[in-house]
Amino acid sequence: MTETRKALYQESTRLVQDGKADIAEANLKAWLKSHPDDEVGGSILGSALMRQGKQGEALAVFERTTMMHPGSYAAQGDLGFALMKAEKKPEAIKAFSAAVRLNRQFYQGWCYLSRLLFEAGNIDKARETLEASRQCDPFDKDFKRIQSAMSSSRFAEAESIARGILARQQGHPRAAYALAHLASRVGAHEEAAKILEYSLANFPCDKHVRAALINSYEELGLYGQAVQEAKLATEIDPDSFVPWQILGRVHGHCGDYTNSLTAYDRALCCKDLALSDRSNLALIRGHALKILGRQEESIQSYRESLDHQAGAGAGWWGLADMKTYRFSAQDLAAMENYARDKTASEAQRTQAAFALAKAHEDAGQYEKAFSWYEKANALRPDIQFDADKYSQAIDQLIETFTPDFLEHQTTSPVDGPTPIFIVGLPRSGSTLIEQILASHSQIEGTMELVNLPNILRRITIDGGKQKQNYPASMAGFSSEQLAAYGQAYIDETAIYRSGKPYFIDKMPPNFDKVGLIHMILPRAIIIDARRHPMDCGFSCFKQHFAGGHHFSYSLANIGAYYNGYLRIMDHWDRVLPGKVASIQYESMVSHTEVTVRGILEHCRIPFEDACLRFFENKRPVRTASSEQVRQPIYNRGVAHWKRFERQLEPLSRALGTGTLSRFQDLVDKP
Repeated sequence: MTETRKALYQESTRLVQDGKADIAEANLKAWLKSHPDDEVGGSILGSALMRQGKQGEALAVFERTTMMHPGSYAAQGDLGFALMKAEKKPEAIKAFSAAVRLNRQFYQGWCYLSRLLFEAGNIDKARETLEASRQCDPFDKDFKRIQSAMSSSRFAEAESIARGILARQQGHPRAAYALAHLASRVGAHEEAAKILEYSLANFPCDKHVRAALINSYEELGLYGQAVQEAKLATEIDPDSFVPWQILGRVHGHCGDYTNSLTAYDRALCCKDLALSDRSNLALIRGHALKILGRQEESIQSYRESLDHQAGAGAGWWGLADMKTYRFSAQDLAAMENYARDKTASEAQRTQAAFALAKAHEDAGQYEKAFSWYEKANALRPDIQFDADKYSQAIDQLIETFTPDFLEHQTTSPVDGPTPIFIVGLPRSGSTLIEQILASHSQIEGTMELVNLPNILRRITIDGGKQKQNYPASMAGFSSEQLAAYGQAYIDETAIYRSGKPYFIDKMPPNFDKVGLIHMILPRAIIIDARRHPMDCGFSCFKQHFAGGHHFSYSLANIGAYYNGYLRIMDHWDRVLPGKVASIQYESMVSHTEVTVRGILEHCRIPFEDACLRFFENKRPVRTASSEQVRQPIYNRGVAHWKRFERQLEPLSRALGTGTLSRFQDLVDKP
C-alpha cells in the first residue's frame, strides 16, 4: 500500500467519524475515478454515504465492489450491512451467507446472519449460525479474563473488561451476561434488564442471555414480560427441558398453574433430562398440583420425586405441608435417616426434619415433635435477622410517618380497580381471609404479590438519586409522582386480574407499608390478619418457608418480630384511624358470620352468602394453608400452643407480659 493511499484511507475515516462525511465522499469519489478497483476506498465511500443517509448510493457502491471483487468476504459483508440497514433482509441474508462462506472466521458476518435468520423466522438455522460465531469469537481471551477476575472477586476489573468488549461489539452475549450479573449483584435489576435486552436485540438466539433476562424480569416482578421471553426460549431451544421448566416457573408466578403444569409435562418429555432433573420436576409439579387442589396427583408427584432422591427433603416437606397427609412408619424412618445424613445438603435436611417433626406432632408425640422442630430450625442455612436493626427500622417508620407527613399524598385517584391489602404475620389467618373475600363476586383473588415491594424498591432508588433515604424521601415526591407510583402498581398487577372492581394483594410483610399505601393508593383497603402471638409464633416456628421470613427460625426472634409488628400497627391506628381493620383469627373461628360481615363492611362491599361457603371455592391457593381453606372453619388451631407451653417459654419471654396481656380475653383452651 502506497503512503498516498494509506493517508487517504486514514483521512477519510477520520472525516466520517468527525461528522464530515460529505468531504470524505468528495475526496473518495475523486480518487476512485482513477482507481475504480480500490476495494478499501469503495468500502469507506459506502460508509460515508451511509452516514449521510444516502442508502441507495451506498448500496450501488457496495454492489459494484462485490462484482469487482467476487472473492472478498469484506465486500460481501459491507453489502450485507447496507442491505440490512435498508430493511432488505432477504438480500442481506444472501450477502452475509456469501461472506461467511468466503471466510469462516468472519465473526461479525456470523453475528449479523444469525440475527437476520432469527428475524426471518428460521430459528434452527439462526441457532446454528450463532454457534458458528462462537467458534471464531475474537473476544474469547478477553472473556476468559472476565471469568478470572470474577472468580477472584475483582469485580471492577471484570466490569471494565466487559464494557470494553461491548464498546467494540454491540451486545456481545458473554460480555453482556457478565455485566448484567454484576449489576444484579448490587440489586440494579433494571440496569441488568436493559443490558440483556440490548444484547438480545443483536443476538436474539442466545439462550443464556434470554434466561438471564427472564430472571431479571422476575426480580422486577415483570412476570408478563417474563412469560413472553420464556415462550420464545422454548421456540429457540425446544428439545431441552430447561426453557420448559423456566416457562412453567414464570407461569406459576402469574398464578397460571394450568399452563405451568403443561410446561412441566413438556419438560418431562425432553431427552436431555437427567434423573436428578426428573426428580426436581416431579417436586415442582407436586407443588403446582397442590396449589390447584389436585391432592392425590400432588401426592403421587411428590412420591415420584422421593423415588429419585435428588430433592428428598423437599419432597418430604411437600407432603407434610399439605397438613392433611399422614406418614407411615417406613416414611418416618426414611425421613429421620435423611435428616441425620450429614452428607446431604442442609437445605434438604432441614426440610426433612420439619416434615418429621410435623409427623410426630400429628401422632401426638409432642416432646419428640418439638425436639425435631428445634433441629429443623437450627439446620436452616443462610438465616439473617437482626432484631435490633428491625426494631430501629420500626422506630424510623414511627418517627417519620406522622399525621402531618401522611397528609402529603396523591390527589389523583389511580385508574383501575381497588386493591384490598391483607397484611400481618404469616400463619395468622391471612389466607382464610383471602379465601373468604375471593369468594365474593366483586373481588378478585390473586396470590402473594411482590409488586408493592418492587414499587418501594423503585421509590428507594429514586429517592437515593436526590440524596434522600426512605421513608423520609416520600416527602420529596410531588403529588403527581406519588400518583405515578400508585398507577404503576395498578398497571403491573393487571396480569393477575380479570376485570372485577376489587382485587386482593395478600402479602403479610406489607404491614410496615401502610403509610406508603396511604400516600400512593388513597382508595386502597387494608386488613390486618391477627392471631394470638403464641399460636402465631409457634405456627411460624413449625413452618419451613420457601423464602424470606428469616425471623421465624428462632423463638426469640419471632417474639421480637411480633412486638415490632404490634408497635407499627398501633402507630397506624393512631395516625390513620379507621384505615386498617384488625381481624382476630380466633374471632373468625368462633363468630364467623359476624366477622365476615364486619370485613365486608370495612371494604364497603355488600355481604354475599358465598363468602361463608369459601371452602367451595376452587381457585388456586399457593400458601401453606391451601388445604385448610378448602375445608369449613375449625378451631383445632386455637390455643394449640398450650400443648408445648414449657418448650415455648423462650417465645413467651421474648413477647413479654405487655404483649401477652393484650390477648388474654381470647379463647384459651388446650
